[in-house]
Amino acid sequence: MKNMNKTEFAEGTFDELYGHKILELKENHIRTEVKISPILHQPMGLVHGGLYASMAEAAISYAAYFTTEGVWVGVNNNTDFLKSSKEGSLVCEASPIKLGKRSQIWEAKIYNGDTLCAISKVRLSNLDA
Repeated sequence: MKNMNKTEFAEGTFDELYGHKILELKENHIRTEVKISPILHQPMGLVHGGLYASMAEAAISYAAYFTTEGVWVGVNNNTDFLKSSKEGSLVCEASPIKLGKRSQIWEAKIYNGDTLCAISKVRLSNLDA
């Protein structure tokens, strides 16, 4: 297992750009947060759907990379949008559905407070396999 003391996404990355923060990282689980600001809105004043997909894929790829052997990258992301958001914070909680040596499938649920806003399933591939 790699160093699980990583508590931040790498500087100068897309995650830093949109304010993605790690709240908790442990084996088979990650919880992250983004505080909503107008720059994350689409033209109708709602959080852009790409933010939900980005949060899920980044959190899941990061958790897999730091808690299992290999270099894990997303190869498929299916995000369903359930409820829109305008303000507050989005919290992403993700855990695996299937763990393999070459591929994994994880599920992320993204909340604004108690409201479930999106669910993502992300398939990962191990570049080292």
